[in-house]
Amino acid sequence: MSPLSENPITTILIPKSKTNLDDVTNWRPIALSNTIYKIYTKVLAGRLQDWATRFSALSPCQKGFTPFDGVLEHNFVLQTRLETARARKQDLCVAWLDVTNAFGALPHQLIYKALTAAGTGEDFVNIIRDLYTGCTTNILSNDSATNPISISSGVKQGCPISGLLFNISIDHILRKIQGTATSHRVSE
Repeated sequence: MSPLSENPITTILIPKSKTNLDDVTNWRPIALSNTIYKIYTKVLAGRLQDWATRFSALSPCQKGFTPFDGVLEHNFVLQTRLETARARKQDLCVAWLDVTNAFGALPHQLIYKALTAAGTGEDFVNIIRDLYTGCTTNILSNDSATNPISISSGVKQGCPISGLLFNISIDHILRKIQGTATSHRVSE
């Protein structure tokens, strides 16, 4: 067990917009951890990113939480597809998915299974399991903090490795949708 497994986490809530602040869904939880934990998980994230790049562990269609700006590529692909469909007077179907609470809803067991299936190795999976097992947080407000709350699902927003863990966890879904296509399409 890592000395960081008992890392105390404090969660602050950041508004997503300036409207409807009474609605809890309009607040984004950000996990604040101590400096040693952040350095440790930053090193783990770097190693995991290097490994994922070297072994092509992520679908090339994944652009979030990667070291390059993939949003530009996705915007370019979408714009090109729209222009081509207009020029050829063809129909085009575009799906835009926004999964509610995607970071917070991810089961921890899915993270471990996805890391194992991707081939990260048992030692690395155990390190990640150690970071999440028994993890609690206190939600900090202007007035006080809550009693400890168990974190039983989700990745920690604000943690350096969370984005990459999320990517690896959803990668099998993206690859199923993509199939054997080499471009940004599901089918012709």
